[in-house]
This record gives sequence, structure tokens and C-alpha cells, in this order.
Amino acid sequence: MAESGFDRDSFFKGLLIGGTLGALAALLFAPKSGKELRGDIVRKSEEAVEGSKRIYHDARSRASAIITEAVEKAQALREEASEQLATARMKAEELLTTANQKVEELGESAKGYIHDTREEVAKKKVKAEKAVVAGVDAARKEFGKK
Repeated sequence: MAESGFDRDSFFKGLLIGGTLGALAALLFAPKSGKELRGDIVRKSEEAVEGSKRIYHDARSRASAIITEAVEKAQALREEASEQLATARMKAEELLTTANQKVEELGESAKGYIHDTREEVAKKKVKAEKAVVAGVDAARKEFGKK
């Protein structure tokens, strides 16, 4: 509201007060009768009061408009923040779901590798046992102990 030290409302208030005081001074020093002077003072006072009322109502309506605009902007910001939060929550849930799926896939793959490895070890164990038995049989034949 204040630009370069100039306040428009203060200027108009000063202009109104100065104008009123100047008008009263002019009335007091003008060569009129007491009745005319009192009538002029009353009329000028009423004009000053009406001017003050107009300024008050203008200021009040401007303040009301500013408050209404501020409330609307605050509501819009609140709604935008709520939308962004909802979007962020959805993205976080999607990431969590994707991560859980990947963990499950990796777990299944690991189970498959473990199962395959167990089968391979079991086959090699059987081959090794057969080889040992065959070696023992061959040694018995070689050394004549049957």
C-alpha cells in the first residue's frame, strides 16, 4: 500500500481534515451573522461526517474484498496441496506394490534355484555312491575277495 513513503489513505484523510478545518476557518472569519455562520458550520460538519462515512464504508468494503480473496486463495492452495499429497500417496503405494512384487518374484526364483541345486546335489550324491560301490566291487575283484 505504501510506495516510496506515500500512503494514499493517509493523504486522503489529511486532505479531508485539512479541507474541513479550512472551511471552518473560512466560515469563522467570513463577515456573516451568527445565525448564518452557525447554519454554515452545521452544514459543513454534516458534509464532513458524510465524507468520513463514505471513506469508512469504502475502506471497509475494500478490506472485505481483500479478506474474501485471501480466503479463496488459501482454499485453492489447500486443495492443491491435498491433490499433490494424494498423488504422492498413490505413487508411493504403486512403488511399494511394485517392490513387493519384485521381492516375491525374486523369492520364487531363489526357491527354484534352491530346488534345482538340491536335485543336482542329490543326483551327484547318487552317482558318487554308485562310483564308491563300483570302486569297492572292483577292488574286491582285483584283490580276490568276493
